[in-house]
Amino acid sequence: MASNGSDRAPADAGKAEKRSPRSIRFHDPEWERIEAFAETRGLAAAEFVRFAALAAIGERAPGSGAPRRLNPLMERTFRYAYMMATKMRAEMLAEGRGEELEALIAAARELQDELLELSRGDGSGEE
Repeated sequence: MASNGSDRAPADAGKAEKRSPRSIRFHDPEWERIEAFAETRGLAAAEFVRFAALAAIGERAPGSGAPRRLNPLMERTFRYAYMMATKMRAEMLAEGRGEELEALIAAARELQDELLELSRGDGSGEE
């Protein structure tokens, strides 16, 4: 399996918790797609595969801090959504779409709260 130095533990994982290397086989085109996808999200391919596998079974990688690393992206995304909603507000109201606008804003606020809660940890004492 190709290695790009991604088998190192995250900085906040702690020295007591070491990862052991595992072998998993991918066809070259599969791994290339994984690497490209991971890179767009600022992750090493192996890190992405680990997070994806743990997410598939409903767990978060210990010490991953992944949600915390997404905070700036989430804040920027919601700021842009707010600016767009503000810009479009007058137009939507003029078109009689006020209720739709308010529903969109409420849904965005709920999602933001949910994502920010995730970034603070899952309540299990692990951040």
